[in-house]
Parts: sequence; C-alpha cells; structure tokens
Amino acid sequence: MIDRKSDREHVAWDIETTGFGVTDSLTVVGFWFPDGHAVLLLNVYSEEWADAEELESQIDDATEGVDVTVRVCEGGTAMLQGIREVMYERFENNHNRLVAYNAESWNGGFDLPFLRTHCIACSVPWVFDGLQFADLYDPLKKRLNTTVTDYSTSADANTLTGSHELLTPTKALSEPLADTIPEDHSWYVHQHYDPFESSASAAYAYRKQLYLDVLLHNLADIHRTWELGELLREYVPGKDISTKKL
Repeated sequence: MIDRKSDREHVAWDIETTGFGVTDSLTVVGFWFPDGHAVLLLNVYSEEWADAEELESQIDDATEGVDVTVRVCEGGTAMLQGIREVMYERFENNHNRLVAYNAESWNGGFDLPFLRTHCIACSVPWVFDGLQFADLYDPLKKRLNTTVTDYSTSADANTLTGSHELLTPTKALSEPLADTIPEDHSWYVHQHYDPFESSASAAYAYRKQLYLDVLLHNLADIHRTWELGELLREYVPGKDISTKKL
C-alpha cells in the first residue's frame, strides 16, 4: 500500500514506569530499529547498580539471539539524557519515523504525556524535538478488524499484545512481508519471550529488582510494535496513518 522506497523506516518505541502518576518514574525505555537492533535504557540507582553486559548476555539467551544493547542509567534525568543520546546516535531525521502503540491516542494515550511531564520535572529539553511520529493505535482499530467473537459476545482487542496475537497468529505474517524487511528479522510470533501478561506485572518486578524480566517485557513490546507498524504499511493506505512532528 505504501511505497517503501520513498517512505520513512520505522523505529518502534515504548516505555515502562513505576505507575501512572506524576511522581512515578521511568524504569525502561526501549527502541527497536529497522535493522532489527534494539536499544534498552534501564533506570537504576547506585546502590542497585546493574551490569549492562551481563544483562545483554542474558537477553541473548532468552531471545535466541535478538541483537540488543543495554544502557544502564542512574536516575530519571540520566534516562532522559540517554534517550537524547540514542536519538542523536541512531535516529536518522530524514529517513526514520518514530512509532508507538497508543502513545497519545485513546483517552490521551500514556507514553508521550508521561515523558513530556517527566522532561519538565527534570528540566530536560524535549527528547523527541522535531522527530516525525505516528501512533499505530487508531489505524489498527479503524482500518483493520480486531474484534473477537466468542459465544456470540464480541470484544475488541484493545491492547498491544492482544492486537499482535490476533493479527499475527502464525508464521504467515512473515510471508507477505518477506521481500520488504531484513531477511534475518526474528519474528516475535516465533519467540514468545515476554514474561508478563501486563505492564503492571513489570512494575512489580522492577520494584523487586528483577531487571532482566522488565527488559524482556519492554523488548517484546517494541518488537511487536515494529511488526504491527510494518503490517500497517503493507495493507493500509498512507493517508489513513496520521504522522506529525513531535
């Protein structure tokens, strides 16, 4: 549907937090890049320091080889500075588009409002200034059928996980996209490494310092987000996917 040669490549993004309030903190921020490489930023404090290389090795084992870089940051301000550094180092302003699932769509979203407020609280310049962005939530809900019927009762798959499971039930996903994305892309449909049902479980695990599990959950979310973004590009007209500069 969309001419990939002229369209921007997607960089999928997602955050984990300790909760939904103004005083809650970022715990993990993840980015999935078009070449299949992911960058995960982990927020810890000096007394709880984590070893990035050890975590990368553990993620490699759990995911059977997904290419991941872990950056350990000390505190919220360092996390925001880390995001700015990743965007400067890896994001190509003229060729990439940031994508997320419900970052600011249904009910105002979550990720972008939380991050903006966090930047204000930490006196850090807006980390995504001028970057092109698309929220996948609306086109997934309005241009693809994500309604599940069971015993004559219908419900919509409103979550990222639910939408991904519904639209990628088998290896068939890779077939229509095989000629358009990297050959060595490790499809999440083949690798269910997310240890949690929801982000609420990830928040609890973070408080228990189970950092590997939280990182795996975030990695799974950005993996799924990137694949859904590619699915939309293949089957939905570009005019139905709203983009803007952040």
